[in-house]
Amino acid sequence: MPRRTLCLLLSSGVSLWLGATATARADVTDTRLLAQPATSATHVAFVYAGDLWVARHDGGDVRRLTTDDGLESNPAFSPDGRRLAFSAQYEGNTDVYVVPVEGGVPTRLTWHPGADLVQAFTLDGNAVLFTSGRAVFTARYTQLF
Repeated sequence: MPRRTLCLLLSSGVSLWLGATATARADVTDTRLLAQPATSATHVAFVYAGDLWVARHDGGDVRRLTTDDGLESNPAFSPDGRRLAFSAQYEGNTDVYVVPVEGGVPTRLTWHPGADLVQAFTLDGNAVLFTSGRAVFTARYTQLF
């Protein structure tokens, strides 16, 4: 980049760039950073910008389900497609949460100091399967709970 262009960017663009990051909003048109997709019969869930999102299969009705400062990961739909289990790092620890696909306040399911990572629901949809190193001697292995 030529020195003149760099100086121009530094003199005029930095204040605009800093102003844009101060109001950090997720760009719903930039989908290159979608991660960890999960699907049901009617919806797809994914992690974007550290939050959990859900959309219909046709790409419509895109909604953010979580807005907390913590990081969400590992979404998994219940067999009936009405609930979404996920792991979230709120309050400094990664635990298991469940939220309705329509939205609402997530319900916390685990309170162990080790990281609990959602894997799936049981076939009847009554329990969430997750892996954790809570019952092993070293952090090298995890078990299914």
